[in-house]
Amino acid sequence: EREAWHQLAQSTEKFNEVDLDTVLAEAVKRAGELFSADEVDVEINLPTQPPRITRGSTEAIRYDGPPECAPTAPGNVICSPLESHDGSADVGELRLRFRRQISLSEREQYTLRTFAAALCTAVRNAAAFAEAQRLSANHAYAAAHDPLTGLANRRRLFAFGEELLDDRSAKGLTGLLLIDLNHFKEINDTLGHTAGDKVLAEVALRLAEASQEGDLVSRLGGDEFAVLFVGLAAPALAVPRARAVLGALDQPIEIDGMRIGVEASAGVALAQGPGGMQELLRRADVAMYQAKREGQVVAVYAPARDTANTTRLALSADLSRAVAERQFTVSFQPVVDLGTAEIISAEALARWHHPAQGDLNPDLFIDAVERSGLLPAFSQAVLDQSLRAAATWRAAGFNLPVAVNVSPRSVLDPTFPEIVAQRLAHSEVPAEALVIELTESLTLSQLEVVDEVLRSLRDLGVRLALDDFGTGYSSLATLARVPVHELKIDRAFVGKMADPTEAAVVRSTIDLGRGLGLLVVAEGVENEEQRRQLWELGCPAGQGHLFARPMPLNRLLATLRRGYDGRPGVLAPPLHDTGSVIRLPNRRTTQYRQGELG
Repeated sequence: EREAWHQLAQSTEKFNEVDLDTVLAEAVKRAGELFSADEVDVEINLPTQPPRITRGSTEAIRYDGPPECAPTAPGNVICSPLESHDGSADVGELRLRFRRQISLSEREQYTLRTFAAALCTAVRNAAAFAEAQRLSANHAYAAAHDPLTGLANRRRLFAFGEELLDDRSAKGLTGLLLIDLNHFKEINDTLGHTAGDKVLAEVALRLAEASQEGDLVSRLGGDEFAVLFVGLAAPALAVPRARAVLGALDQPIEIDGMRIGVEASAGVALAQGPGGMQELLRRADVAMYQAKREGQVVAVYAPARDTANTTRLALSADLSRAVAERQFTVSFQPVVDLGTAEIISAEALARWHHPAQGDLNPDLFIDAVERSGLLPAFSQAVLDQSLRAAATWRAAGFNLPVAVNVSPRSVLDPTFPEIVAQRLAHSEVPAEALVIELTESLTLSQLEVVDEVLRSLRDLGVRLALDDFGTGYSSLATLARVPVHELKIDRAFVGKMADPTEAAVVRSTIDLGRGLGLLVVAEGVENEEQRRQLWELGCPAGQGHLFARPMPLNRLLATLRRGYDGRPGVLAPPLHDTGSVIRLPNRRTTQYRQGELG
C-alpha cells in the first residue's frame, strides 16, 4: 500500500505544469500506468475554453479535440468526475477503459478519486494561467493596435521605429510616409460615423495590402495613417514606394451602395540625423502640409521649407484673434472677355492681413481655418466684403458680378442659403451679381444636403460655378448632378497647353461647356500666346496675370475707370477689332435644364 501511495504521489507531481496540453497528456499517461488501463479519456468542460477530449495510452495520445468528433472507443469503462475533494468544482470526467471486465477495489477507487481531484486542480490552474496569458496578450495587442482598423497605433509605430533606428546592423534607410485623407470630415458629418468608420477600415486594408513585407502600417488617429518604410536601398526609392501605396486609394470605396472617392495628401521623410521617431514624424508632417498647399499627392521633406510648418502652427493659434479683429481681407482678380479684354466679372480672393507677417495667401491658412470651428465666421467675413465691393463698383457704373469661393463644408450647412440671402439683402446687391464657386468633389455630389443647398441658392438667383474643373474624380458625374452656370478650367491645364494632350483636355472642356450653354473661364492666363490659343479653341473668358493680378477694391476701381488706351473697363488690346462682349447666361439651355436638381 505504501508503494501504491508512492506511485500516486509521483503521478500527481507531473501535474505541476501550467501548460494545459502538457497536463492533459501527462494525465492520460499517468492514469494508464497507475491503473493499468488500456486507454484513458480526459474530457474537460471549462467556461473559458471549448469542450475537449484527450484520449490515449501510456504510449501515445491518439485523439485530442472536440467530443463530438471523437471516434467510438469500445471496452469496459470506469468513470470518475474531475472535481475537487469537497465537490465544489467540476471540470469534466476521467474515464479508464479496459478490454476486459474489471472492477476496482475500495483502495483503488479512493486512489482514482484522489487522482481525479489532483487532476481537477491541475486543469483549473492551467486553465487560469492560459486565460491570464490570453488576457495579457489581448491587452498587449490592444495597447499596440488601433481597435477600429487592426493596424498598429502610434505607440507601436514609435516603439518599432525607435527599435529600428537604434539597430546598428539594420540594412538600408528608414522612411516614414504620413497620409491624411482630404475632406474626410464631410463623410462623418453627412453619412454618419458608421459610414466613416467603414471608409477608414477599407482604407486601412488597402494600405496594408499595398505595403511591402516588413513595412509597418499604422493609424495615428482620426483620418491620419502612416507607413514606416524599412530597408530602402536609396533615398530616391521613397517616392515611388509612397506612390505605390497611395495608388491603393485610386478606386472609389463602395459603402452601403454609394461610391465614395477618397483623396489623400501625403508627406515622406527619411530618418537622417538625430531626433528619432519624433523628429521623423514631424518632418513627414511638414512634407504632408506642403503637399496639401501645393495640391500634390505626395511631397518629400525639404529642410529649406521647414519654416512653413512652423508658420502654419503659429497661424492656427492666431485664427480667433484674426476673426475678432477683422484681419481677413479680400482682393479681386478680374475675369475678362478673351477677345475684347473687357472685364465681365471679378473673383474675390481672401487674404490675411497678419499684424506680424503681412498679407498672407490662403495657401498658408485656409486648411487651418477649415479644421477649426471658425469657418462660418471666416466665410461670412469674406462674403460680406465681396458683396460690399460689388455694391461699390455697381454704384460707380460697372455692373460686374463677384465670384466667391466656398468651402465644401459650407455647402454641407443647410442654413447656408439663408445666410447668403441675408447678406445679399444687407448689401442691397441683386442675387444674380453673386457667383458661388464650388470645388469639384465626387463625395459631395452624391449627398442630399448638398442638392438641397444648391437648389436653394439657385432659387435665390445666385449663379454657380464649378472651379478647377477636370481635377476631381469624376467631372462629368459632378457636372450632371450640380446645375452650374460656369466652368472654370484649372490653371494646371492652361499652363501646359503646349502639350497636345493637355490642349485636348482644354478643347474638350470648352466644347462641353458650350454644348451645355455654360460660360467657360480659363484660369492662369499668363501670356498672349495662351490667350490667343484659348480664343481659337472657343474659350470666351479668362483670368490671369496677363490681364491683372489680384488687387484691393480701390485699385480695381481705378483700373476699371482708367482702362486700356482710354477705354474704361478694358485691360488689354483686343484680339480683333469687332469682338463682342461676353454676356453671362441667366440660365442653362432648355435641354440641359431637364437634368437640374429637383
